[in-house]
Amino acid sequence: MACKNQVPAYRLHKQSGQAVVTLNDAITGERKDRLLGTHGTRSSRQEYARVIGEWEARGRRLGQASPTDLTVAELVVRFLKHAEGYYRDPETGEPSKEYDEFDRTSMPLTETYPHHPAAEFGPAHLKVVRDRMVSLGWCRNTVNQRVRRIRHMWKWAAEDGLLPASAWHGLCVVRGLQAGRTAAHETTPRKPVADAVVDLTLPHLPRHVRGLIEFIRLTGCRPAEACRLRLCEVDASGPVWVYSLAMHKCAWRGHERLVGVGPKAQALLREFSSGLSPTDFVFSPRRQRDERHAAMRAARKTPVQPSQRCRRKERPKKVPGDRFTPASVGRAVRVACKKAKVSPWCPYQLRHAAGARARRVGGLDAAQALLGHRTVAMAEHYSKLTIDDMVKVAAIVG
Repeated sequence: MACKNQVPAYRLHKQSGQAVVTLNDAITGERKDRLLGTHGTRSSRQEYARVIGEWEARGRRLGQASPTDLTVAELVVRFLKHAEGYYRDPETGEPSKEYDEFDRTSMPLTETYPHHPAAEFGPAHLKVVRDRMVSLGWCRNTVNQRVRRIRHMWKWAAEDGLLPASAWHGLCVVRGLQAGRTAAHETTPRKPVADAVVDLTLPHLPRHVRGLIEFIRLTGCRPAEACRLRLCEVDASGPVWVYSLAMHKCAWRGHERLVGVGPKAQALLREFSSGLSPTDFVFSPRRQRDERHAAMRAARKTPVQPSQRCRRKERPKKVPGDRFTPASVGRAVRVACKKAKVSPWCPYQLRHAAGARARRVGGLDAAQALLGHRTVAMAEHYSKLTIDDMVKVAAIVG
């Protein structure tokens, strides 16, 4: 059976002696031959590359789609097909979170106007979809973000010639929902988590998750950055080690991301990196499972029966991965909070706490340097001073 995403081959057309390529329409399934010139020549190869490139750019359609024929549902299908290949994790090859966000964004859009002509989808229609998002219980910030993603879909379609540019320009006049002037609820701003709460939670976490949480707490890095930590990306030549990330949140923008690793974090890395190769992840669910099984076997008081020496399943349904994900760490923290009987918190609050701590010690510039932000405004957002800071200043000044 042929591969679904296979590129049509460059072939010989025996009747004419020319090169030929057979293109398929991704929507209708129609097939069409394109003659490219004398077979085997450089010019025919160049023509083949041009024809394939235009065919791919049109979403594997045989001809330019008429803007009057394209419905909202068809546009969404085409965009998601593009997004599935474009928004991918370079390391794993899996679709990224951005693809998931576009997928969720399309739900109220296709529920409301599936068969409406995409070229006629205007500001009034977008407002109806926005109201549908509010009725689903989405908060104001989420609604505004997903309205922007809908506009991005129309911009992509206009760029590829599937819609007139005016269709996208019309959607740009729709403003975002304003705080206090909409039925959409507001979310509670993310605040730093108190050290006492973290200390109560740590004993209830598995060893590797506990180490990962401590690393975030000490360095202020993002949870995803701590999950990807490998020794080959750490420069240990100076008194302060430097963790230089090959892949990070803003790598696609060309930004460099450096994380400073101080003495306490260095001791933590030494504890978890014993016997590791430079390319292994420092915090690993698989090694955590192996260490747990080894500890259970060592604590066993009765001899192991021959039938119990190896009870591993040949094809287990779930196998621990080489590294954690932010979602798996968040789940582990929520379970630990329940066991510790403290208010639930998320690992990202540790980054806010580290930023606020750095700001108290060295000011806003220190917080910006620790968090690795390009703008002071973003550093200020992550390192907001608390009411305790205000009370201390008021006691001194007033």
